[in-house]
Formats: sequence, C-alpha cells, structure tokens
Amino acid sequence: MANLLRNAPCACNSGLRYKHCCGSLAGETSKGLNSRRQAALILQKAGRSFEAIEAYDAILLEQGNDWEVAHMRALAYLQIGLMDEARVAFAALLSTPVVHFDGFWSNLGLLLASVCSDPLSVAVQSKLNAYRCMHPVLKATRAGKEQTACSSSDNYPSVSVVMPAYMHAGYVSEAIGSVFSQTRPPLELIVIDDGSTDGTAESCRAALASAPFPVTLIARENRGAATTLNQGIQMAKGDYIQLLNSDDRLPADRIETMLDSLLERNAEWGFARVSFMDGNGHAFRQHENNRQIGLMAQQNAAVMCPTLGLAMLRANSAITSGNLMFRKNLWETLGGFHDYRYNHDWDFCLRATLESEPVLVPHSLYEYRIHERNTISESFHAPRMEQRKVMASFVRAALNHPPRANHFSPTLANWGGEFIALLGLTEALQHLPIEIVEQALQEPHSFTIPIG
Repeated sequence: MANLLRNAPCACNSGLRYKHCCGSLAGETSKGLNSRRQAALILQKAGRSFEAIEAYDAILLEQGNDWEVAHMRALAYLQIGLMDEARVAFAALLSTPVVHFDGFWSNLGLLLASVCSDPLSVAVQSKLNAYRCMHPVLKATRAGKEQTACSSSDNYPSVSVVMPAYMHAGYVSEAIGSVFSQTRPPLELIVIDDGSTDGTAESCRAALASAPFPVTLIARENRGAATTLNQGIQMAKGDYIQLLNSDDRLPADRIETMLDSLLERNAEWGFARVSFMDGNGHAFRQHENNRQIGLMAQQNAAVMCPTLGLAMLRANSAITSGNLMFRKNLWETLGGFHDYRYNHDWDFCLRATLESEPVLVPHSLYEYRIHERNTISESFHAPRMEQRKVMASFVRAALNHPPRANHFSPTLANWGGEFIALLGLTEALQHLPIEIVEQALQEPHSFTIPIG
C-alpha cells in the first residue's frame, strides 16, 4: 500500500507523483523545489514563457536531473516559437527518462512537424508535380460512348463482392439487396457468416434466395473479421474485390463508378467518400452524431495532405474495409489482411500504399451505418492500443521497404522531412530509430527527396 501511495498524484496539485514531490527522500528541500516548480508552471500557463524559462533554469542549476522541469522548459521554447532552442532542448532529453513521460513524444512531434516540413521546397514541389501527372484530377464520369463500349467488352474486368457477416440479422438483408441493385452486377457474391448467434445466417439465406447472379453462403464458427475476409477473397473468382460490411449498403452505382475510376487511372486499389446513416437506415443530418463528426473529419483530412498515401499516415481515410475495391493480386502481394480486431482495414491500406497509390472517388459511394453494435464502439482504449501496434509495424516496413513501382509511397526515402512531420502529427514518432529523430532535431532539412 505504501508503494501505491508514493506513486499517486501529489496532494499539492503539482502534477507530479508524490514520491517525486512532497514525498521525496529529499524532505524539506524537495518541498521548496516543488513550490518553485509550481510557480514556474503558473508563469508558463499564464503565457509568461520567458520568465518561466528563467525559473526552470534556476531549478536545473540546483537539480540538473529534474526531468519534469527539463521537459517543461523544452516545451516553453516550443510554445513561444523559438524553434532552434526547442530543438536543442528536446535533443538533450532523448537519452533521459523523459522519453517515457506522458506527452513527451506528442510535444516532440509538434516540434518536428513544424521544422521538418518544407512544402515549398523545390524537391517537394517537383515530387508533387510528378504525382499530379500520375494522378490527374479524376473525371466525374466517363464519356457515355466510352463507358458503353467498355461495358460490352468481353475483356472487361470482373468484380467479386465479399461480405463477412456477424451478428447483423436486422441489417444483412439490406446489405445483400444493395448488391443485387448494382447498375453493373458483380460476377458473384460471397457471404461468410462468422459464427453469428442472432439468426444472421438465416437472414442471409432468405435474402440470397432471389439472387440474380451466382452466390455462395458459408456459415461456420467465429474466426474474426480478418480471417473471414481472407477466406472469402481466396474463394473469389473476380479480377477485383469489392468488400461490404453486413450492416452497411452499396449505392446502386458503386461497382460501376469505382471500377471505371480504377481503370481510368490504371490503379490497383481505391475508395470513395462515405455517407452515414443511423440504425434505421436514415441519413444523418450534418453534425447530428459525434461518431459521424469524427469520421467525416477523418475522411476530410485526406485533402489536407500532399498525397493520398501520405494521408493514410494520419488516419484511415477509407473509414472502413467495406469502402475498399482492389485487384485480387494486390491482396495476394500483401499477404492478405492481418489479424487485428479493430484496425485490419487501416493496416491493409497502409501496406497497400507501399505497393500502389490509391484512387479516391470524390462522391459518396458507400453507406456506413452507425449503431450500438459497431465493433469499434466496444472500447475506447483497445482500438488506440492496436493503432499503435499497426503504426509501429508500418514504420518498420516503410523504413526497410525496397524501391518498387510506387515512387510516391509514404516512406522516409520518398518524402524525407514530410514523412517525419506527419509521423509527428500522428504521435508515431517514437517508432523511428532514435538516430533518425536525433538527425531530424539537429538538421531538420537534411533528408533528401528524390526528384520526380
């Protein structure tokens, strides 16, 4: 119990643990230092940062290993925009216990996001010009004659729809019906019930009875979303795969528009804008639901980044696996979906960016249902912990990724400081080797970007 009390927040409201504050073995000296820490912090919060830095310096002269003070001093330099001083202060902390403090990597990330990014540099502008040439502004539709000609071609690529179903007995009929209503029917629909106990399999069977094209239904024990997706895709005969969550819907022109867009760009994969509906299938009014607001911001962030691949570093711009269409051979190259409960789709998208740039169709072509049984709603902390694992794995892959067809993949080799800046904004900086972080602090613009 005594150890627990010593690890508790100090009663003096300093923000420190009791053992580092009034409960320190240093006794009265610690109390005096804590009072000075508190006074310096008050100055900093009041915007009197220069005075706060002087106060922090005085404390560090007496107790050079007061890591909380050293961290706040570095942050004060950042807050007043003295970037060179902030870089020196943060660099001095990389080999100290401060790297384990809450907020350290977030604060360091904000610093590197400010100093490493140089969007107006000749190298970045040349890279972006090459990107725009490869990905010109997407046309809204193809010319009618061209579209009709492609539609009637015997060599036109085929699409398989794969739908994992789990505990969505009340929604799955709508999902299946939206596939049957496509203006360009798919080659087939594969539905796998992943061990539902609410009658989802029976609802699937009833809805599939009127199928206008080949369908497959498999009902088995629960194995998880990633395994179920991989099983269905492995069975699929189509050149392209369109996924669909069993509680969502595809607009009638989804397959036709997405496929034409991918072929127009000669792209391996892509996604579209997402619209949001409630549990009854009714569209949300703007800003009606907190989750809707967050997800809209997530997909809107894609236009804030130089490329769609770089946007994926910040968040899953596709929102959900059901919004993905991709070549089956891309899935094979990537080794399928990895076994994450909440972020298997974002992990897939991140890895896909290393192979090929995606296409974003700027129209709402996926209807995402927000309800109480969304998997992501199960927990607040578990998805965030899994996100860190996903990003750590991706950063390792991005650093070790050999040169391939995608010259715009979101890697350090392709984007230099822009890559580091985005990692800083996503709190993923700590996944980089410490040597790279040190270099970024010492010489923010030392990372070269290949032209073109």
